[in-house]
Amino acid sequence: MRSWLTALRISRREMRRAKGRSALVVAMIAVPVCALGYAAASYDMYTLTPAETATRTLGAADALLLPRLDEPIMQGADAELWMPAAPQDEEGSGRAGMTEAQALDVLPAGSRVVPMSFGGLEFRTAAGGLAPAEFAQLDLADPIFDGMAELLDGRAPSAPGEVAMSEAARDRFGDTIESRERDRSWTVVGTMEFHADLGEFLIFPTGTFPEPGVEGASQWLADTPQPVDWSQVNQINRRGVAVTSRAVLLDPPDPSITALPWDGIAPPERGLNLVTIVAGLAMLEIILLAGPAFAVGARHRQRSLALVAANGGTRAHLRRIVLADGLTLGGTGAVLGAVAAVLLAVLARPVTEQLVVGARFGGYRFDLPTLAGIVGLAVLTGLLAAAVPAFTAARADVVAALTGRRGVVRSKRRWLITGVVTTAAGVAVVALGPQDGADWGAERIVAGLVLAQLGLVLCTPSLVGLIARLGGVLPPAPRIALRDTARNRSSSAPAVSAVMAAVAGTVAIGVYLVSATEKDEAGYLAGLPQGYVGVDYQSYRDDYDPASEDRARAAVARLLPGAAVTEMSQVACADPATYQGCNLVAVRPPAKRCPGEANEPTSREQVLALAEDPRCERTWHYSSPTFREAVGGRETLVALTGASGADLDRAVAVLDRGGVVVGDPSLIDNGTAVLQVLATPAGADESESREITVPGHLLESGRFGATVVLSPAVVRQAGFAVAPAGLVVAAGTTPAVGEIDRLNLALAEAGSGAAFVERGPAGNESPMLWMLAAASTLITLGAAGIATGLAAADGRADLSTLAAIGAAPRVRRLLSLSQSGVIAGLGSLLGLAAGIGSAFAVLAARNAAIAGEWPLVALYPLSVPWANLVLILVVPLVAMLGAGLLTRSRLPIERRRPT
Repeated sequence: MRSWLTALRISRREMRRAKGRSALVVAMIAVPVCALGYAAASYDMYTLTPAETATRTLGAADALLLPRLDEPIMQGADAELWMPAAPQDEEGSGRAGMTEAQALDVLPAGSRVVPMSFGGLEFRTAAGGLAPAEFAQLDLADPIFDGMAELLDGRAPSAPGEVAMSEAARDRFGDTIESRERDRSWTVVGTMEFHADLGEFLIFPTGTFPEPGVEGASQWLADTPQPVDWSQVNQINRRGVAVTSRAVLLDPPDPSITALPWDGIAPPERGLNLVTIVAGLAMLEIILLAGPAFAVGARHRQRSLALVAANGGTRAHLRRIVLADGLTLGGTGAVLGAVAAVLLAVLARPVTEQLVVGARFGGYRFDLPTLAGIVGLAVLTGLLAAAVPAFTAARADVVAALTGRRGVVRSKRRWLITGVVTTAAGVAVVALGPQDGADWGAERIVAGLVLAQLGLVLCTPSLVGLIARLGGVLPPAPRIALRDTARNRSSSAPAVSAVMAAVAGTVAIGVYLVSATEKDEAGYLAGLPQGYVGVDYQSYRDDYDPASEDRARAAVARLLPGAAVTEMSQVACADPATYQGCNLVAVRPPAKRCPGEANEPTSREQVLALAEDPRCERTWHYSSPTFREAVGGRETLVALTGASGADLDRAVAVLDRGGVVVGDPSLIDNGTAVLQVLATPAGADESESREITVPGHLLESGRFGATVVLSPAVVRQAGFAVAPAGLVVAAGTTPAVGEIDRLNLALAEAGSGAAFVERGPAGNESPMLWMLAAASTLITLGAAGIATGLAAADGRADLSTLAAIGAAPRVRRLLSLSQSGVIAGLGSLLGLAAGIGSAFAVLAARNAAIAGEWPLVALYPLSVPWANLVLILVVPLVAMLGAGLLTRSRLPIERRRPT
């Protein structure tokens, strides 16, 4: 113990003597600790406790009543899932609302209920447009809503002509709003917010928009004398009312009691525990980032350590002196990083709430055990990072150190062989990890990725020596940099490993995000080309006026001047008095229908077998096509798909022959397509159905969406008619939100439907992942600068030698630039390989996790975003630029300090 105290005393003295190098070491540890701590603190504030969830849902109420049916129901603990208690033979027993007397009747005596309802309508905007908005009808002044909604300024609306708005809604709608028909208007009397939704929201007094045929309100908040427990929830369920109870949310019953025993209930979602992977790789990254810091520290103290050995110090004493650096510097960096993380989480909370989460955090709180665990992890990883330099320093040649000889001239072959074997073992472990996608596979994946990256670290000294052989053809400064990098591998190799670890994290996140984006794009079928506007006449409405078509065209011409407008046509019933609905739907030919459609698989093995059948390729896509089955020719095809060239000519030829054009290969078989003819007789619930076979063409040019283009001839062949459907508008650029709002207002006044703008798929990945990518990029740049700075500090003796022999001042800058370029460049190349491999491993695991789901779902593509990875070149460039700007032109004269 006394030797450890002495080692800590020596380490503390060394921190004071080498303040600049110690600051770099502390920063190398504090940066990743700050990132992890910020993520942990933000996630803790974002994750609501059961009490906060209850307050966010119920305000100050004890329960929320949700009328569902006129007969008994069953529900889950939070009332989000419910079902009839007995099978229903007929429809029509639904229940849209209940009166105050009915609400009090299902509650204990002495209860108080307050009505609440939600809805959505279109209102005129401040810029002269028309936009939809969500609203609630409630008494905002009632204290029962405390915790659910908050009045920021002004007062609560109480009169029929008053409204309160969120800040986002107020920016769009202004201080006075009008209904679509301009028959009603409201004055904004207050600014409010729903803590669960910071978007556009309006609050009207209760009863502002009564639902026709609905008595009472659709929701009732209840203040009861005693908490509503699970037994009381079951009693209220017998009255056909679902209940969200504060007592149940705070103390939920056993899941076996609340399970809903319906047929076909979805199994527990299979997935991959990404938290385990992120935590494991974060620990490895801290070790690799801190490694060069302690390696350089041990390298600078080589003579001091040799003097300790010469005066009777054992190898154990030398190891403890270096390991003491891991404790002191690691502990200092961990504490400073944790403090910075808490401050960053607090300062960035408003921005995170508004731009990332879209909701208020639960409160200012910090999971102290988690933060303490991160600090402890940093100290532990600091010790692990100092372990290799400690053992290396303990085995150093004392005579060589005292005489000033330094540097490792060549790498031992066994380290290279060990690195190659370790990398191969890691790849093998990762390849076996995602076989079944179970959660326990995450630990195996982490182990494989750690082995692979450690193998690359072991190979780094040999790679440094290999690259140094290129120095003979380079100018003096780069040649000296390569020579010194190879000669001082004990410090340069850890610096390369640090850059590799940081770059690998950034690349892995980038590859994952790009693959997720491609997955979304693959599962999305555009209704129109990107940026195009679709206008649906909505001729199926009872109040439809054919004259509205001319008014809609005039509105488009006035508000989007110069835009190309194409008329769209659709299938219609030839005899509306006889048939109320007519349609032509493209279906798969019999030879291309998946066997799983008729006989649904019952096991994972059967699903995987069907996945190998090309007929079962996933064909479900999400989209919002304005025109699902369009009728027309060349102009229609161009407007809907942007097709061109010979492919367009062939498609038009098929339409001229009375065929159809599709974008799904599974709908075409030997140049033919099958159409299902659906006709619903007036007053009937079911359609008459038959199939016809017609010429078909698979469009390959342009972006064909969910629409099928039919020729007028095939519509007549089916016995149907052709009617106007709407417009497709190509404005050149995607119209702004305000332009679409004004167009929607004009279309509403014209008696037509609303406009639809094709903006592509919305990303489904968590915004926190994008913030993690940005933080990882900053860590990468910081780590590259710090690592190259530490390596440059190790080369001060060489710079002194250059000064002694008369080297020009610019040589120092060129040498610093070259050293930074070598270290950051090689680290970036290794990081690219490690990052791509890590991302592919995680994506393969996620694919394995969802491969057994039916219907088949789209898998993540294993693609490399080469264009995005070019940005990684910024890392060595920034490191070189920083080295050039921060390096003094005047060369120093080093003097040995007394020991």
